[in-house]
Amino acid sequence: HVCHEPWLLCGAMDALKSLIRDKLRGSPAVAKLLEERPELSENPGALLQALEERGVVEEIYGYLDSSLQKPQDPKPFHQATPVEVAPPSQQPGENGMGWQLSLRLLEGQAFLDYLDDSDAAGRELAWHIAFESQRFKSRQVPAVVAPRFDETIHVKLPLVGSRNGLLQHLPPIHLVLVCYGGSGSGEEPPWDAGSGTLICSHYLEWRHCLSATGPLKMTVELQGVGRRHKLSIGVLHAELELKPVGAEPLPQLAVAAQIRAEEQQRAEVMRRCFEELDRWWSEHHMLYPSRSIRIFAQTESCLFLPVTSFVAPLHAGRHLDGPGHALRFVSLMALEQVTGEASSAEPRWHSFLAMWAKGRCTAEERALLLCSLLLGYSLDAWCCLGTDDKGQAHAWVVVRDRGDASYPSQVTFWNPQTGSRLRADDPAFLKSLCSMDTIFNHRRILVCHNEEPSQVSFDFSDHRSWLWAPVDEEMLDVLRLYPCRKCPGFADLLLHRWSPSWNVETLEEAIEDRLLAAIRTHREALGSITMVDRHLGQLLHVALVNLEYERRGMQSQASVFENLATRACAPGEVLRATPVQFNHLRVSLFWPALSQRSTVQEILAKPQASFAVRCRVVLQPETTVATWVLLAAKGRI
Repeated sequence: HVCHEPWLLCGAMDALKSLIRDKLRGSPAVAKLLEERPELSENPGALLQALEERGVVEEIYGYLDSSLQKPQDPKPFHQATPVEVAPPSQQPGENGMGWQLSLRLLEGQAFLDYLDDSDAAGRELAWHIAFESQRFKSRQVPAVVAPRFDETIHVKLPLVGSRNGLLQHLPPIHLVLVCYGGSGSGEEPPWDAGSGTLICSHYLEWRHCLSATGPLKMTVELQGVGRRHKLSIGVLHAELELKPVGAEPLPQLAVAAQIRAEEQQRAEVMRRCFEELDRWWSEHHMLYPSRSIRIFAQTESCLFLPVTSFVAPLHAGRHLDGPGHALRFVSLMALEQVTGEASSAEPRWHSFLAMWAKGRCTAEERALLLCSLLLGYSLDAWCCLGTDDKGQAHAWVVVRDRGDASYPSQVTFWNPQTGSRLRADDPAFLKSLCSMDTIFNHRRILVCHNEEPSQVSFDFSDHRSWLWAPVDEEMLDVLRLYPCRKCPGFADLLLHRWSPSWNVETLEEAIEDRLLAAIRTHREALGSITMVDRHLGQLLHVALVNLEYERRGMQSQASVFENLATRACAPGEVLRATPVQFNHLRVSLFWPALSQRSTVQEILAKPQASFAVRCRVVLQPETTVATWVLLAAKGRI
């Protein structure tokens, strides 16, 4: 309620000032600051700014929040009330406040790839950052030798009682640097920024700041990716600061010892994993002389891991409506062709953050992502690597309805390339693949004995069909790529839907206007006039909505549009329509793709017809998009 009594309002302000004054007097950070810079005592504005930079103001906000929420005696505000001032050593876990990590990306140095103006022209750099379930993206800055990022990111840390609790087994911050622009991308900047080029993938060990009392300056040498993983691409200057300040810092030796112990454990488990799997494979590889069996893969930073590390049950958050929508989303991601290097004995699979940041992925990476999302829906999902009917490498996701008790009719192969699903006993499916070589998820790796897909048993405990690779719980836990701390068994990493800088409806109307202009130009060349039916365009929207539903595996509502189209056509009139779907927003490519279709050419050649164009842009997570264009003609055609 609103306080209408002036004396009550004045009393509340006095009490609030008293709280703040007592807190400032009891803060060692304030005393230390005035000791270092005595001139601030004469300049309240500069003093407030300095306190804000050191996190004291945030600490006071949290203290006021906790103090004012404590039950008080029902006394007027103007009466003096004893206030309990929290001691400076109080920890966030004790007073309800949470730890927060302030990461400041200041500038880069020695980015020599952009030394030549021709290499830097039109290019921009941006950071993609992930910590547990939190995702961040910096603004894009010009790509130069010394880029100024000037970005501050506030990362929430777990609510624990001490810095020592933060030291225990918390994951690093994953930093991914991507370059946008240049030739072949950014053709229409307001709408389509194009795919990015992955520059760097770095895991930042932030726990060194636990031994610091203020901002910790860091200079990080950034390594390249792929074949350039041993080359420096530049230096990042950053700052880390743990807030609220005032807690007792940990000894630097203790922090270093904990980090070193974790690194040694990971190295030991990795060494044992390689030795055991190499020994196992040396005993069995002669059984599969003509097969491509995958046991290991390497990340974008050329870190070799068992293939189980690349799959993790992944929650879709609120961005996908179910397993069918997950298949639709993955199939829309731009496809990256595998180079000769990547198709070597050990494939290179990017981490999910790197994949999303650059905006494209390979066929196998699509399967890894889809398998992880389906596991997040508690399906019995497995990545299946093999060859298609043309003998080319291919990747599917296998989902069994009843686990090892599943018959072929209860096993579905999800194709992340086409967005389609087929049962294992479907003749069309058996004709579409030549072999199943390796099947794996986050728990097991299996090699298929049978060369004929029709003879494969989907009971993975059947040793006549499957050979198990020796992986144990310690390997699976220590060598995982994606930590599972918040919800055990499920990766902390989440999908994210980034808001575009443009309005969707405005973009749809702009695409329709551009295509109608192209249609008029085309028909003028044929000597025909063009009549536009705006009402018909509204009806086409219903058809586009239904087409997207069908692609997600939902029940078709085609009869609704058919009924509307029948009512819109006069006796003797016919409606012909051709839909086209794109997974990008490079509008200049839409008309060439449309005009080359024979059905569209037939529609445009009709001399007496009215035309309509409808566009629908469906935004998906991670800047993925489905762009539908429906061209229709109505008349006596």
